[in-house]
Amino acid sequence: MRRIPRLNAPLLPLTVCLMAGIVIGQLLAPTLLAGLLLGAVLLALLLGRWPIAQSIALWGCFLLLGMLVAPGSEERMPDGVWTEAVVASVPAERPKTMMVELLLPETGEQRRCYVWKDGRSLQLTVGKELEVCLRDSQFVGRDGWRIGGDGFNRLTHLQRLRIRALQWRGSLAAKFRTMEGDEDAHAVLAAMALGDKSALTRELRDTYSVSGASHVLALSGLHLSIVYLLLTQLTLRRWRYCLTQGVIVLCIWAFALLTGLSTSIVRAATMLTVYSLFSLGGRRHAPLGTLSFTAMLMLLTDSRLLFDVGFQLSFMAMLGILLFYPLFERMVSAKWMMTHRPLKWLYGLTSVSVSAQLGTAPLIAYYFGRFSTWFLLTNFIVIPLTTLILYGALLVLVIPAWGSILLWLVGMMNRALGWISALPLASIDGLHPSVLQVAMLYVLIAIFYLLLALQSPRRRVRVRDL
Repeated sequence: MRRIPRLNAPLLPLTVCLMAGIVIGQLLAPTLLAGLLLGAVLLALLLGRWPIAQSIALWGCFLLLGMLVAPGSEERMPDGVWTEAVVASVPAERPKTMMVELLLPETGEQRRCYVWKDGRSLQLTVGKELEVCLRDSQFVGRDGWRIGGDGFNRLTHLQRLRIRALQWRGSLAAKFRTMEGDEDAHAVLAAMALGDKSALTRELRDTYSVSGASHVLALSGLHLSIVYLLLTQLTLRRWRYCLTQGVIVLCIWAFALLTGLSTSIVRAATMLTVYSLFSLGGRRHAPLGTLSFTAMLMLLTDSRLLFDVGFQLSFMAMLGILLFYPLFERMVSAKWMMTHRPLKWLYGLTSVSVSAQLGTAPLIAYYFGRFSTWFLLTNFIVIPLTTLILYGALLVLVIPAWGSILLWLVGMMNRALGWISALPLASIDGLHPSVLQVAMLYVLIAIFYLLLALQSPRRRVRVRDL
C-alpha cells in the first residue's frame, strides 16, 4: 500500500498558523494576546524532550503571533478636514472623473479619491503636492482640493524614494510613447515593462481578462524571473561570487522599486534574494520553504497584506506550481524528455500553466467571477512573447531604432489575444462562489494532489526545508 506523501517543510504549517492568527486576531485585545504568546513560547521551550508536543506548542506560538500583529483600527483623517497630500500613483482617467491615489503625511494612510475631470485635474502627476478636503464618499468636488502644501517633505524616506522611482518610470514611459505605433501597443508595453497600467483601455483589459492573460499586464514573478535570468546570463553564471550576487539582488530590487513595489513583485524579489543568499553558501534551494519564509516575512511586516487580492493570487499561484509541477514532471520519463526537446518545452509550459491555474482558479472565480477556458492556448502565445518583449524593452533603451519591431511584437500579441477572446466559450462568467465554496474547492484540489502523488511512478514527493 502506498503511503501518503509527506512534505518535509516545517515553515509551511507555521505560516498557515500565522495567517489564521491574523484572521482571528482582529477580534481580541492585544494586551491579552501578548501575555498568551509569552506563555506559549515558554511552554515550547520546556517541551524540548517531547517533539510532537513542542511542534504543537510552536504552532500555537505562531497562531498567537498572527493574532498579535493582526491589523486593528487605523487612524484615519476626519471627514471634511483639510490636509496635505501627495499624489502617489499615475492618475487614471475615467469618463467623467480622475481616480487619484493620495498619500497623507499626517496619518501615513493612502486614500483613493475621485475628482472632476477638467483642465486642472488632467495636469496631476506623481509626486504633486495637494491640499485636499477628503470625504468618506471618495468624491472630491472642484472646490475640495488645490495645488500646494509641503506634503512631499513630510513623507518617510521610503515613500519619497518610491515616488522618485515612479517619476523616473513616467519618464521612461514617455520615451516609449515617442516610438511609432498604435495606442494599445504603447499601453501594453508600459504595463508589461514598467507596471504602468494607466493607459490601458477597458476594452483592452477585458480582452486580456477573457483570454486569461491578465497576469501579463500585472507585473509578477514571471517578469522578474525573466529579468533575473538575463542578469545571470550577463554575469556568466558565476553564482558563488558575492559581488555578482549583490549586483543582481540590487538590480532586482531596483526594478521592483521602479515598477511600484506591487505585492507580487515584492514576493518574487524576496524569494530571489533568499535564493541568491543560499547560492552563496552553497546550500540547496528549497522553494517551498522559501515561499513560506517570504509569506511569513511580508505578513510580519504588514499583516494587512493577507487581505490583499494580489498577495493571495501571487502566493497561491506559486504554491500550486511548487506542489503540482513536480508531480506532472514525473509522469513522463526523463529519458524520453531528453530525446524530444520541443515536446519537453511544450509539456513543461503546460504543466506550469495548469499548476498555477489549480492554485488560483477558485480565488479568480471568487473575486472576478470568471474562468478563462483557453488559458493554455493563451500561455503558449504570451509567455514566449513576454520574454521577447521584456528583452526588447531593455534593448530599445539603448537602440531606439528597434522600437518599431518591439511595438510590432506587442501588436501581434494583442491581435492574438483578441482572436482567443472571440472564440466560443472563451470564458465562463457569472461565477460568484461563497467563501465556504472556495474553501471546499481547495479541499477538492488537495484531494486531487494526494491522488496524483500516490500514483507518482517515481520517488515520493519530498521538499527539503530551509
